[in-house]
Amino acid sequence: MSDATSVSLGGETIKATAAKFAMAAIGFLGTIVFARALGPTGFGGYYLLFSLVKIADRAVNGWGTAVKKRYSEADAPSGELIGSQGLFTLVWTGLAIAAAAVASSWLVSYTGLPEAPVLFVLLLFAVTLFEPLDLIVQARGRVGASMWTDTLRSLLTFPLQLGLIVLGFGAAGMAYGLAAATFLTVPVLWYYIRTRPVAPSRETVSNLWSYARYSIPNSLLGQAYDRFDIILLGYLLAPAAAGRYEVALKLTVPATFVTMAASSGLMARVSHRHSKDEELGTDISNTLSFTSIFAIPMFFGAVAMPEQLVVTFFGPDYAAAAGLLVGLAAYQIAKTQAGVLTSVIYGIDRPDINTRVSALTLAINIVLGVALTLAYGAIGVVVATAVAETLRYVLSAVVVKRELSSVVLFPRTLGEQFAAGAVMFVVVVAAERAVAVDQWYHLLAIVALGAVVYGTVLLAISEKLRVTIVGILRGSRLERWLPGSWLEHGVMD
Repeated sequence: MSDATSVSLGGETIKATAAKFAMAAIGFLGTIVFARALGPTGFGGYYLLFSLVKIADRAVNGWGTAVKKRYSEADAPSGELIGSQGLFTLVWTGLAIAAAAVASSWLVSYTGLPEAPVLFVLLLFAVTLFEPLDLIVQARGRVGASMWTDTLRSLLTFPLQLGLIVLGFGAAGMAYGLAAATFLTVPVLWYYIRTRPVAPSRETVSNLWSYARYSIPNSLLGQAYDRFDIILLGYLLAPAAAGRYEVALKLTVPATFVTMAASSGLMARVSHRHSKDEELGTDISNTLSFTSIFAIPMFFGAVAMPEQLVVTFFGPDYAAAAGLLVGLAAYQIAKTQAGVLTSVIYGIDRPDINTRVSALTLAINIVLGVALTLAYGAIGVVVATAVAETLRYVLSAVVVKRELSSVVLFPRTLGEQFAAGAVMFVVVVAAERAVAVDQWYHLLAIVALGAVVYGTVLLAISEKLRVTIVGILRGSRLERWLPGSWLEHGVMD
């Protein structure tokens, strides 16, 4: 069996990030079509339901995180770990079905979806099958395989959802489509695992519980924190406000792709090396160097033309999401850095620290979010989330630096990305003023111009980026086209 250190972290990150962009393209197209077809109320109702599902599945996800941690360690009892996950999933699903039956009336009134109880159970069962297996694939270091399987799921989800909506299922069609696509891709994940489940011993369960007693509440706190904004908007305002928030969030999602890809592999890599007392600083510092490489230009782009981005893609009904877009883009910069540090803390076997950090940041987000939303509307909850995420980053950075003094928390490459983003901002603002953006292709042309400017400036000023790209390409077929002197160094190997 391969482990997380037998594959290239940089190579797996590139493959996983490419998968994320493929998913984003599919998902973004779906978001535009469904947001326009269903309107803010129906679209928001689906995402209110999905947010509840993602909170309800946290116990299974938290146990899966513990399985991933132990699976990634040297000499792990892989069969017993997979067996424990299967048993946990079945028990939790049974409890969730009973809870959905009791709360069926509330689910309908909160989401506005008459089929909400059935959809809740169906989606919960689907994601609790898929996500733990996905985590185990990541534990083997196969982050690229994990992400491309998720991309396949997205590729199946879009036509299934579209077909069901056309047939008249409305917002419920989105839930049925996602569940069907998820069930269809579970066998693909299993192909990469191919380990026979075994009934876990008491020792294995005890070892898992020593980690899961923190990773389960961490998963719950983290998801409650991630979905708190939309849940609060649905409660204090209306499903339409949640729908506008969701489209703004969708526009910023690509900012997190490198973090999501790298953190998944980094946690397993740190865990394996930490269990063998090996050096960790280089991998972590290199990951921090590039984890915000998309978040930074997206923030500058959102500041440059927020309303044009929202209205051109989603229509005038979503114009109020423009302000939310800027706030969420700023939040994503903090999230990309904090996400890496959170994975490192998990990897060094200190989930208890993440529990305390998550509890504190969620509490601050709730208090600030309620107060600011009541005072200023939807933008208030976004400001509260940005403040809370910045605090998460600061606290996690203090812990990582204390535990691993060799880690460089603010690498030079990060500053170079901000400089390139500032140059891009100036060019995009000038282009936007010179050309009236009233068609989608005008907007895409300006976005493409900004991307070219950002990438060109960053490549020109960042030696580390050039060296990293060449390091990842080393050994590939492209190697023969590169000057020999470029191949002397490489990072993130």
